[in-house]
Amino acid sequence: MTKKHILRSISRGLRKRCPKCGQGEIYKRYIKPVECCNACGEALGHIRTDDFAPWLTIIILGHFLVPAAYAFERIILPPLWVHAVLWGPLIILLVLGLLPYTKGVCLGFMWALGLSGDEKQ
Repeated sequence: MTKKHILRSISRGLRKRCPKCGQGEIYKRYIKPVECCNACGEALGHIRTDDFAPWLTIIILGHFLVPAAYAFERIILPPLWVHAVLWGPLIILLVLGLLPYTKGVCLGFMWALGLSGDEKQ
């Protein structure tokens, strides 16, 4: 397996497409993976990303939201309730919006490495 193969699988996962062929969709619902690709028949339902995708989502968003909240606090000096009203819903919307993409990335990465998510330590 080459670096190019892994990057291609990750890229396809980011587009929510089958990591093997790049044609079929990987979800039948929000983040529920299909059992197999409807274009090439590759089995995908056995790949369990579990906490990998939420962890990646938090890492990505944290790098943007923490500095933004800090800058907002330093520049505007809003009361605490403004932070709660602004950042609470924003974080929820961004997490829910980004999660299908990060799960696709994780699924593509795990598929490229031949992992299923149930490997023993």
